[in-house]
Amino acid sequence: MKIDIITLHRAENYGSVLQTLALQKKLESIGHQVQILDYHPERYTNKGKLKRLKKQSKRLENPILLLAAKLIIYPSYLRKNYIFNQFIKRYLKLSPYSFATNEEAKNINDADAYCTGSDQVWNSHWNECVEKALYLDFAPKNKLIFSYAASIGLSSLPKNEVEITQKLLDKYEYLSVREDTGVKILHSLGRKDAVQSLDPTLLLNKEEWEIYTSNKYEGNQYILTYNLHHDAQIDKYAMALSQKYGIPIWNISYNWHDIIRKGHLCWCPSVENFLGLIKHARFVIADSFHATVFSIIFERPFVTITPEIASSRISSLLNMLGISERNIQCFQDTSIIEKPIDYVTVKQNLNKKIKESMDYLHKATASATNFSHNK
Repeated sequence: MKIDIITLHRAENYGSVLQTLALQKKLESIGHQVQILDYHPERYTNKGKLKRLKKQSKRLENPILLLAAKLIIYPSYLRKNYIFNQFIKRYLKLSPYSFATNEEAKNINDADAYCTGSDQVWNSHWNECVEKALYLDFAPKNKLIFSYAASIGLSSLPKNEVEITQKLLDKYEYLSVREDTGVKILHSLGRKDAVQSLDPTLLLNKEEWEIYTSNKYEGNQYILTYNLHHDAQIDKYAMALSQKYGIPIWNISYNWHDIIRKGHLCWCPSVENFLGLIKHARFVIADSFHATVFSIIFERPFVTITPEIASSRISSLLNMLGISERNIQCFQDTSIIEKPIDYVTVKQNLNKKIKESMDYLHKATASATNFSHNK
């Protein structure tokens, strides 16, 4: 069976491309032909990035500071574009066509089933609107439509989004979301059939991920940070740990101007090196969902500092696996990251959820044969 997936593979971050690859590989492993619809909205194009840069630059009235800001930020945009395009070309099976809007996709009708994949596809804050294409509004009504581990990323929907979201979800035969808060939201919208599934990256085991992981950093001793939200608490925590153990800090960042932070800058490493940095770290400190995921997969000592926005997915995962204490609240106490994680129990909890998630995928895709939409 041929399945078309829509997701945020063009978002130019590690989690987006890795979760896309994982869902592609897992659906292929159960016998399906998979294609990633090359949805490429303007905000992910060079033109869109320039618009965003211009908008951000308006805050600076001094023309010299404005020019300096552009010179500082734009090289990071270029590097991200190169790094993620290389990974996409190497591993993702994209559709031969690309489209930027829901209207441009209206004539797509080349699959037996259509799937909204994972990541923050239904997070209107992240996407800057309720994005109809990510709800497969364009998909043919006589084909099976389902989601897998889609993320709303919020604890509740804004009131002005409730009605349109209900309508967009109506064509889904099966609904799966990534967080327990997402299940509650969908249940409140009348979709009592919605279930929680694992992020696709967790469906692949350590050995499967090692195929895509660099061993460049093997044998090094370092404390790794991945500070997406520029939280000063992460740097303070890393410094306390560094002073205690005499181990250097390595910081993964998309921005080369983060070289001013204390520690060694790992500027926008390749996706393979990103995984390798996590795999070989002595400790991992992050505010990122997927850095947390791969710390678990590679069984690293880690702590997570949840950001104010879209933190539910991190806390939901840690609660599910029985390691909620790794979400730290006290930034002076390094004993939590030093405490061993019982990865035997974590894997037992994870394997139960993997089975549930795979059962859902089997059930959803099996129903596509001779499917007719009766709603």
